[in-house]
Amino acid sequence: IRRPPRSTPKPSSAASDVYKRQRLTLKLFGEACHIARPLVYAASMKRHGRKSWRPLLVSASLDATMFACLSAAGGADEALLSPGEKHELHRRRASMAYYLMRSPVFETVTAPALRGAGRVMRPVPLLGGLYGKAVAIAEDVNDHFAYTY
Repeated sequence: IRRPPRSTPKPSSAASDVYKRQRLTLKLFGEACHIARPLVYAASMKRHGRKSWRPLLVSASLDATMFACLSAAGGADEALLSPGEKHELHRRRASMAYYLMRSPVFETVTAPALRGAGRVMRPVPLLGGLYGKAVAIAEDVNDHFAYTY
């Protein structure tokens, strides 16, 4: 007696609903991390101080969690996200560069690198002077920027 070949079972609507709920839960948790990050960062800054690495690490871990959740909710290559969601996720990834302007990263990494490049650029006419002014402006802005973003 020959048996017909087994066909792969199609996902039921209940399984599809569970998958959609899981995606929605991941999206909501990712958005909650994004919303809570500034609040947690400010509270951590108040508790540990401006020179501590803890506020920065807590903020970065919330950003990493948010990106992981939203990427998982979007599926492979974020194919399940709408164009608006993809654009917002891209904008959030680009804003990660702002971590270079926050204390203590700015004081220990960014500012010394800028000053070192400035020593190389100083002999170049016009460009050296402009670069030096740009570094001075970045250092002045850092005091304000570190608390507002």
